[in-house]
Amino acid sequence: MNSDNGNNEKLLINYKKLTSKAMKNVIYEVLKEVSEKGLPGKHHFYITFDTTYKNIEIPNKLIKEYPQEMTIVIEKSFWDLEVTKKNIVIVLSFNEIKNKLKISFDSITSFTDPHANFILQFPKFKSGKILLDKTKNKNSSKIINILDFKKDN
Repeated sequence: MNSDNGNNEKLLINYKKLTSKAMKNVIYEVLKEVSEKGLPGKHHFYITFDTTYKNIEIPNKLIKEYPQEMTIVIEKSFWDLEVTKKNIVIVLSFNEIKNKLKISFDSITSFTDPHANFILQFPKFKSGKILLDKTKNKNSSKIINILDFKKDN
């Protein structure tokens, strides 16, 4: 995807997409370790994802309840966590009924570990393009500050 930098020049390096991919690799590494060793200490995760994204597999009753976006919690009660480079597969209990979910890393819009006070937020991608908030200043969307991803106490 080429982006216009405002001067009618095409950008050849898509930094937003590369940064998003690198940050999602952090989630991959964390969840891969949890799948092998379990959750350490008081760590737990909130993962929000776009339920309309391709390659999502969740029960229809959950799609009806969460037609656009869903947040899952990985804390004490989860089963069969499998992590690949493309997906997270996990069994979670909803109203005391176990459900298997397959979540694409590309569908994730945020990842939070409240114990570590750590937050990652991602732009939404559709068909290889980033969906931008048109109300934001165009120049501010070009600057990514790592401090924006970690909340201070």
